[in-house]
Amino acid sequence: MNLIIAGANKLGEYIANNFSQFRLRHELLGFVDDNPKLHGKEFAGHPVLGSIEAVLAHEKIALVLAVQSPSEKIEIVRRLLYHPSIDFPNLFSSDSWISRDCIFGKGNLILEGSLINFGTMIGNFNLIGENCSIGHESVISNYCYLDQAVNFGGYSFLEDEGKIGKEVTISHGVRIGRDCEIASGVRVDEDLPPESRVKK
Repeated sequence: MNLIIAGANKLGEYIANNFSQFRLRHELLGFVDDNPKLHGKEFAGHPVLGSIEAVLAHEKIALVLAVQSPSEKIEIVRRLLYHPSIDFPNLFSSDSWISRDCIFGKGNLILEGSLINFGTMIGNFNLIGENCSIGHESVISNYCYLDQAVNFGGYSFLEDEGKIGKEVTISHGVRIGRDCEIASGVRVDEDLPPESRVKK
């Protein structure tokens, strides 16, 4: 199956340049992006094929969302989710370690150096950055973004649309409410209600 990356940006470039490390059996066709200035040009050695809807021209296609913002990712999924020709594969770096009994939805991106321990459940369309550590029997819901080197304690729960900054530590058994944002370097030892904004 052919594959297209949604997002001609730094993350999309990283995926294209390190495509082999995800051990996919797909051929990378190029990018789609809603910025009309990029259409018809080349990015990271591949063509920008048009807007997001350009993927619909393909009878069967895999799409990777190179998008960090949960709200932007939700918008793209809403535009495309009900088109049966599109598959949203999970991408796991060959340099990550994931326990065999973990459960994943679809459209997740796990970058190099990350470790996901046993019994963990990962929903849909999450991005787990480089060198993160996810403790045992944790839950990461949907549309969450974890920046580099996040330490997520065992038995913890991250609700939808969470944005976790670089080198954040989430203690054992903590629940992070929906649409929370936690700044880089923060340690969280107690539950956070939805829409919390935690600064260092």
